[in-house]
Amino acid sequence: MTTLRQRLTDPVYVGPRTTRALATCLLLVGLVAAVGGVGYAVNGATQAPGNIHVPVAVVLEDVNGFGGPVPVEVPGVDLPDDTRLQAVEEGLVLVDHTGASRWTGFLARGDAALGGLAVGVCALLLAPVLTSLAAGQPFRRGNAARIGATAATILLAGTLAPLLPQVAALGVLDRLGLADPSGPFVVGLRLEVAPLLVAGLVCAVAEAFRRGTRIAEDTVGLV
Repeated sequence: MTTLRQRLTDPVYVGPRTTRALATCLLLVGLVAAVGGVGYAVNGATQAPGNIHVPVAVVLEDVNGFGGPVPVEVPGVDLPDDTRLQAVEEGLVLVDHTGASRWTGFLARGDAALGGLAVGVCALLLAPVLTSLAAGQPFRRGNAARIGATAATILLAGTLAPLLPQVAALGVLDRLGLADPSGPFVVGLRLEVAPLLVAGLVCAVAEAFRRGTRIAEDTVGLV
């Protein structure tokens, strides 16, 4: 029987039952994210050519105070009648009603599709790790590789997902004749730094599990 002293010196932060419940919830979240993200992007494709939103950036002076979403006038830029700029919390979006392709509509929401699939893949990778933790075998062979694959998934999805709407925006600007480098629109692909940091931290956890697995195997060999 576990004494009070043992509980205080060696506390159990998450019990086996809770860990198994977390694994189940993780799989459910992964399924919902994967299906929902892909469905959202497919819905964006069905909106074309009537209603496409793509992110853009504009070089202007004194662009502060946007409430959003509100129309934005860009000096020196003559937008088509069925196209407008809106200021939203995340920045500016270009709303296009002039005939974008369904592929452009899908790419405009491609970050949601790729992000959702990445969440689903991470859930499939990490659920067995939680299950082995509930069984009292956190350093079971293969767990380090699963965590490493999770880091790779975060890196790839976190880097590529934000680029997809930017690719769609480049296509829309080019079709509208607004991709001139000398114009007010900032044309180019921007990489995110945060996924690199998160992936690096997860890689560190994978390395800790790899070393823990080796120590556990060596300990078994000495018994």
